[in-house]
Amino acid sequence: MQFVIFHGSLGTKDGNWFPDLKNKLEAMGQEVFCPQYPVDEYEKIEKEQKTTIQNLDSWTKTFEEEVLPHLNTKKKICFIGHSLGNVFILHILSKHKIKLDCAIFVSPCLDRLGMVPWQYDLVNTTFYKTDFDFDELTSLVPTSYVLYSDSDPYIEPRRALHFAKVMGSSTIFVKKAGHLNAEVNLNEFPLVFDLCITRLDLDLYQRYALSRTRDSIAQNIINSNNKYLAITPEEGNDEGRFHFMSITKNGFATFVSNAENWNPEDEYFSDGRKAARRGVDFSRIFIVKDKKDLSRPVLQKQMKLDLEAGIKVYLVPYDKYQLTGADEDFGIWDDDYVCTINRDKNGKQLDILLDARAESIEKAHTWKNKILPLAKKINSISEIVA
Repeated sequence: MQFVIFHGSLGTKDGNWFPDLKNKLEAMGQEVFCPQYPVDEYEKIEKEQKTTIQNLDSWTKTFEEEVLPHLNTKKKICFIGHSLGNVFILHILSKHKIKLDCAIFVSPCLDRLGMVPWQYDLVNTTFYKTDFDFDELTSLVPTSYVLYSDSDPYIEPRRALHFAKVMGSSTIFVKKAGHLNAEVNLNEFPLVFDLCITRLDLDLYQRYALSRTRDSIAQNIINSNNKYLAITPEEGNDEGRFHFMSITKNGFATFVSNAENWNPEDEYFSDGRKAARRGVDFSRIFIVKDKKDLSRPVLQKQMKLDLEAGIKVYLVPYDKYQLTGADEDFGIWDDDYVCTINRDKNGKQLDILLDARAESIEKAHTWKNKILPLAKKINSISEIVA
């Protein structure tokens, strides 16, 4: 996805929360553009009472040279504006008809502020406009948000709310946050980052990494980018619930026949069956370590419930399974990541590895392709011969 950040009047691309947002989005592999637009020196304006380089034409020229050639309309695009940057976005959209996935307008307005400091109205004059073709703009921006505060010294809430009304934007009120900038120490803006995240087409692994509330957002991004994560057995149930609730395509998991102390009807297994019932192509391979295991009531109940839910059930003898070189307890979820359980010699879980690296997914699929020809598909419990 491509993101474009627009700073405000007399501002800088390196100010406020822009660098932090840019860094976090780029850490997730997104393209981010945040050019510096021409601005005058505040002291010079105050002295000469005129502006020389900040105007609609100079900003448009900068956008057309530094951003427009890089935009890919085949990708999702999000514009993020602050203060004057918002009405400038409307000028850009009106001129170039760029179709956005969404826009985030922070402290926006359309017309003159009519308040001190007068320098801002002076340098903003060429940008102010209230008669855009808003029907066209809302068709170009189907989803948008307006963030505003009740203590903004420059833009009154009514101005931001008017902007939201004409653009059909969802409004988000941030209490006593000034102009939503560095003047109130807002050098990071998690709310804007979270709104950006909701527009991303994240894979299953990335969504899980970002969902882990015990970590900071920054650490979640690192986890997501590394594509490899170790979690505790206690966290395993939560991860299992997550992937069963979130998968949309397919699942493949192995299960040893002599497993101890599990409940076929617990939440983990029930969620797996719910996934199968809603159309997920889910296969479970039971690794038969001893034929006597097939007479275990708990194992038969597990297979019966799985079959009733539409899960494909397979049996494979342990000696044949060993020939594949596969780990005994692993799963592949939506082809996005591999989940492997490490155990000690007594079968106790040590940790669970979540691995979204391409080479690891490829290896797991190699295991799967070796296992299935050796396995027998079971359509009913009556087919099991103890």
